[in-house]
Amino acid sequence: MTADARAAHEALAAVRLPMDVTADGGKLAFTVSSGEGQVVHVLDAAGRPRSLPGTDHALLRWIPGTGRLIAAAESRVEELDPETGEILWSEPFDGSVEDFSVTSDGRVLARVADPGSDRDGMHLGLRVPASEDPFVDVPGARLRRLVLARAGEPGSKAVPLGPLTVWEADWLGGETALAVVSADSAPSGYYKPELAVVDVRDGSTRTLLTTPWQLARPRISPDGTRAVVVEGLSIVSGRVLHVDLGSGEVTRWDAVDDVTDLGWLDADTLWFTGWSGTGVQGGVLRADGTLLHRWTASGALGGKDGQPSLAPCGPGWVAAVWESPEQPPEVAFGSLTTGGFATFTDFNTGPAALAEGVVREELSWEAPDGRTIEGLVIRPHGEGPFPLVVLAHGGPTWLWAQWFAPAESNQMALPLALAGAAVLLPNPRGSSGRGQEHARAVIGRFGEADLEDVLAGADKLIADGVADPERQAVAGLSYGGYLTAWAVARTRRFRAAVVMSGVPDWVSFRTASVIGGGYDVVYHRGADPATPEGREFLAARSPVFHAADVRTPTLILHGERDRVTPLGEAERLYQAFAAAGVPTRLVTYPREGHELIEPEHCADARDRILDWLTRHGVLA
Repeated sequence: MTADARAAHEALAAVRLPMDVTADGGKLAFTVSSGEGQVVHVLDAAGRPRSLPGTDHALLRWIPGTGRLIAAAESRVEELDPETGEILWSEPFDGSVEDFSVTSDGRVLARVADPGSDRDGMHLGLRVPASEDPFVDVPGARLRRLVLARAGEPGSKAVPLGPLTVWEADWLGGETALAVVSADSAPSGYYKPELAVVDVRDGSTRTLLTTPWQLARPRISPDGTRAVVVEGLSIVSGRVLHVDLGSGEVTRWDAVDDVTDLGWLDADTLWFTGWSGTGVQGGVLRADGTLLHRWTASGALGGKDGQPSLAPCGPGWVAAVWESPEQPPEVAFGSLTTGGFATFTDFNTGPAALAEGVVREELSWEAPDGRTIEGLVIRPHGEGPFPLVVLAHGGPTWLWAQWFAPAESNQMALPLALAGAAVLLPNPRGSSGRGQEHARAVIGRFGEADLEDVLAGADKLIADGVADPERQAVAGLSYGGYLTAWAVARTRRFRAAVVMSGVPDWVSFRTASVIGGGYDVVYHRGADPATPEGREFLAARSPVFHAADVRTPTLILHGERDRVTPLGEAERLYQAFAAAGVPTRLVTYPREGHELIEPEHCADARDRILDWLTRHGVLA
């Protein structure tokens, strides 16, 4: 059955992923991943998607009301002919374009990461390419900047923000922009944000809000008097804050939680979307925070950083990337007030057949302290018990959702089920989808309550006769890699483990990781490794200091250039486990960051995972 798993993994690698959906009235454009990159597609007059040959762009935006299309391509912003794909205007930048806003008169405000800065905030774990030799780092020298340009005209002008780095921004074309900024230019600064009004003429700022949590999706109202922003934890899914830009008064809207994106429909109403359990939600809010419409759906919506997003495209209608357990990702239309997404592209009809080979179920169980925990199970058809593979997600404020094939952990969830395993995808406390109390319940208790939640889910499957207690494995990436290493340090129930891009040592994490001093301060409730008390607290929860207790054979997979969980952390875990006599192996992937992206490396990791679980008696 591992042959079926390998074939499924190859099919998933060939999935063409739509992204960057943008709409302007009846005009719609999006990109689709392929071997050539992100190819731009537009809807033709008959409503059929048509590719623009020669394009390799992302972050599409229509110039409002004009039919003109702007797109980013790594270090430049360009205007594309929406009929032919011809480049009509191109403006280069010194760095990587991460986002931009465009106004009806063609003015562009781009957010550009300097060469040598850490790409995409924290999610890829790689640097923006830099040509320096030698490469010299200086605190505060490599920023995320705001740069002004105008479509059709040469030249650009940086907004002089001094030492501030910009994580997100919104601009409607006036004198001011709304931005999430920090004084710390490293990705750790993302965890110490301020919401500020920025004068794009001289770079002066006025702080509106500081918070111990994280901020995302700042949005200015059409009349420029108010704004909203999402406040959450880490990979942001949270509550909406309303800000009066004149008085600075901040109001939290409690009508909805786990919001991941939103925007103004007009001066009086906003659309929103986000997570709901293992599914998604969306709807309409009044400008006073009153909920007008809310729908939920068993599926997932694509968007920035993998978070749900929508593109309003007409009265009451939205476009989005939609997928479900039976449907690979496609572009779809839906109702803003009722959901009901119907796909209109067919890029992935072949891989859709993979859904027929497995059974998918939602699962809930009770944690030892009585909290209800939820998750998903993907398993073979027929009667159990099956081998059990527990996949722990990253974050920890992330989740397993109703995707066609969960992408995290090298897209192994569906292939492992086709290899004969029952795959448990638990959403323990710390996860998104259940509100801020559930997400924050892991703070100061990482590796304690969340591990108990995960193990209780495995016990539930064993008690129900779905899983074989003698053939259990655990695996995960990033924080899921930590939880995997921690699980084998705290229990001997697993026959095999796979740690991907994990964190074995929270003491060294503070200074080794580019998010150290931000991420860990939030989740570790301020435990400081510079103090004896802090070191004791962190070491007590670090797998590398408990290697003598480990007996589970552990495969460690890691990217050579990962700056979120650096390779040195994996090497420390490997050395500690090897010295303790644990059967272990460290596989280092050149050029890779926090997640594997090169097809040959993804296939190699797949084969090693399947072989490891087979060799150690989990898979047949």
